[in-house]
Amino acid sequence: MSRKTITAALGIIGAVLAFFSEQFGLSIDPVAVIAGLSSIVFYILLEGKLDIQRVGSQAAKFKDPKFWLAFISAILVAVSETFGLALPVEALIAVLTVIMGVLFKAEFKKIATTTK
Repeated sequence: MSRKTITAALGIIGAVLAFFSEQFGLSIDPVAVIAGLSSIVFYILLEGKLDIQRVGSQAAKFKDPKFWLAFISAILVAVSETFGLALPVEALIAVLTVIMGVLFKAEFKKIATTTK
């Protein structure tokens, strides 16, 4: 698990315990909980900003046809299953496998010609 996930989970647990403090017999200061939650939110937002910068530095990967093929195939299968479309998963996988093979073959040819 990442630090962001652990920090968010601890913040949520603290907020729940503060909300139900009388039922659990706890004496939690609500001001301290709010201060802790605000620091957690600040930390998560800061890490989110850094994550966006990391993704932005890899923008060339989003132009790769293999990425879009994998993305569209995952979305297509999920939408087909969720909305009960009559698209057989086996047919989708077969078509996407052929397209992926063509893309990788073109990539391997490009690599082979550049190494000569």
